[in-house]
Amino acid sequence: MPWGAIFMTVRSVSSRRALTLVCAAVWVSGYAGGADAQQAAEPADSYDLPPLDVTAKKSKKSVAQKKAPQAAAPAAQPQPQPVPDQQPSSGDAVVRANAAFANVPSGVSVMTGDEVEARGLRTARDLAQSFPNVTGFDSGGNRMTTFSIRGVHELGYQSSPGVVPGVGYYVDDVPALTTLARASLFTRVDQIDVLKGPQSTSFGFSRPAGVIDIRTGGPTDRPTGYVTASAGNYDAYEAGAGFSTPLGSNSVFLTADFIGQRRDGFYDNTALGDSYGDKESYGGRAKLTVVPTSRTTIDIILQHERFDDQSDPFIPFAQLATDPFEVTYNDPGRERIGQDLQALRVKSRFDGFDLLSVTAHRRSTWDFKNDGDQTASYDPMWRYVGYSEEEVRSLTQEVRLNSNDPDARLQWSAGMFAAHTVMDFSGGTFLYPDIEIPGMPIRHAETTSDDMAVFGELRYGLGGGFTIVPGVRYEWAGREGENRHPAPNITHASKDYAEVLPSLALLYAPTSNFTAYAKYTRGFKPGGFIADRALTDIDEFRFDEETSDNYEVGFKSRPFGGFLTLNGSLFYSDTEDYQVVNQFSPFEFGVNNAERVESYGGELEASLQMTSQLRLFGGLGVTHATFRDFRNDYADFSGNDVSFIPAFTTNYGFEYRADWGGYVIVDGRTLGDYYLDEANAAKQDGVTLVNATVGFKYGDMDIAVFGRNIFDERYVVNSYDFAGTGGTGAYGSLGDPATYGVRTKMSF
Repeated sequence: MPWGAIFMTVRSVSSRRALTLVCAAVWVSGYAGGADAQQAAEPADSYDLPPLDVTAKKSKKSVAQKKAPQAAAPAAQPQPQPVPDQQPSSGDAVVRANAAFANVPSGVSVMTGDEVEARGLRTARDLAQSFPNVTGFDSGGNRMTTFSIRGVHELGYQSSPGVVPGVGYYVDDVPALTTLARASLFTRVDQIDVLKGPQSTSFGFSRPAGVIDIRTGGPTDRPTGYVTASAGNYDAYEAGAGFSTPLGSNSVFLTADFIGQRRDGFYDNTALGDSYGDKESYGGRAKLTVVPTSRTTIDIILQHERFDDQSDPFIPFAQLATDPFEVTYNDPGRERIGQDLQALRVKSRFDGFDLLSVTAHRRSTWDFKNDGDQTASYDPMWRYVGYSEEEVRSLTQEVRLNSNDPDARLQWSAGMFAAHTVMDFSGGTFLYPDIEIPGMPIRHAETTSDDMAVFGELRYGLGGGFTIVPGVRYEWAGREGENRHPAPNITHASKDYAEVLPSLALLYAPTSNFTAYAKYTRGFKPGGFIADRALTDIDEFRFDEETSDNYEVGFKSRPFGGFLTLNGSLFYSDTEDYQVVNQFSPFEFGVNNAERVESYGGELEASLQMTSQLRLFGGLGVTHATFRDFRNDYADFSGNDVSFIPAFTTNYGFEYRADWGGYVIVDGRTLGDYYLDEANAAKQDGVTLVNATVGFKYGDMDIAVFGRNIFDERYVVNSYDFAGTGGTGAYGSLGDPATYGVRTKMSF
């Protein structure tokens, strides 16, 4: 009876270095609404950043998941089928995907693998622009995406080992515990689900904003494969290939995917007469699937990826309105990221329950350098270089159990999660090439994080279409931070955090095509330490845990025989000790807590299959998030809006596929205003981004022309205000300008 891996790390109480890890519509085309009536007054020197027109410088599906319609092709051959536990259902993929969440009492947005491929989505940053009330921003570099979901903005401060993301992120049931671990390229995606709000009784790594769950396609019962290639402006190129094949029998399968990318940067570097922001990446993912019985599937997953980029520039706000794509760096920066993953996943079906066990080890590295003075100066006393290096190692174990009798009046689920993470960090500023600056020593820190949770829920049918779903989660987190700063600075600290998190939901499903629900959940993020900072006050060295009370009502419906999918929800969250990145000096940042944050809003999503060829889709999300009480030693932010939370988001578009093989996909997104800092001194005005794809498919050949941000809108995706620099310290990092190209795919 395969139960996955069971492991234990024994922790010494005196050293506090480890944890016992126990295995265990609607078409939405705009937004009708006014500006918020209650906003903090903007300072006289505030920045208001409108979207500006910028002229950019020139420079197979898995065969088991193919969708009609297609162009006329040679005589049909028998199609390979997935292994038994991954057999797809019949019917339209979009309707089928949404129907799977009809009885989940949370707002859920779904994207099929077909949609991911057709839109050319490759990263979490691409994904974050596709759903209402879900927005992605950069964290230092654009490989490490942070999400804003329903008023929760993840901390954009990678170099703090104890910082926990606000969103759970899974790929094939393996969690990414840091924003750095999310730096990855999508291949063979089967489906992406965004579950909003705490999912405390469904996932081991649950966080207050929700969970993003990505699943890749399974193996097929005969050899299949594909090759892809694309080229675009900025000398962008991509090549990829993949295959799936049985290995000598129908019980062992190998699936593998490989991808490589490169492009020139979007910026002109006048100091060296070259482009800046160049990016290169390559990676591979392999999955060995063993099916010893019809009830058990074992996956061994290996992943290796490398990213070699020039670090993203930060442009002074004053320059954004004139020439934002020009920099002057005589010491070009770099950002190198490495990902290595090994995972074991076991799925088993027993009489009465299903088992999932996932054991994973991940190593992520980050090597960052930038032109600290951001000039072409060769003055040895002014030629600053900033750098950071990180290595993060995590070991995770998750077990989920679910009853498997769909007709039972009482159903249940339970699970356990454990993780051990160590992050080593060094960083600072020195004079070129590697001369330490007096009074500014290089910082070295290490943080150890141990996490454990047990969770479960019951689902009981009350009759008359009503179902009650009580649940509970117990979560414990141990944090330890240390550094090499000299006395009297704090060099070591540790603290444990624990919370009981109840949940309760009531569902009403009078028919199979309509469900209404109401839900309460308690959210939790553990605290931690700003271990790299030189501090003597423990209250500044440490930040507290964050807790929230979350309320939601909503409905999910599929009227007109499933041709229309229409879902809506309203939510309210009251958060205590909301974790915020703050600036402590011109070049020093850290994390502290806002005493109280309140957020509320709603979402509406629709997908309408107008004909067998034409589908319309749209979504609207509205969020208002406010600091009700937030004071620290530097300012009083009470009454201000939470930064990087757009007032609204709309998603809209259409997909048309002709019988002769041609297709057109257009998707747009409009973001409302959002502030770039807690002081609400800088604001990005609303912006609309439109993407388009026009293609032709004949048999197993697919070729398409694509464009992203086709109207070349300019908008800020990250910002810092380096205070104390004479009023010129506000900097922003920009989203991508218009990109376009051609891509092709051959399946076999």
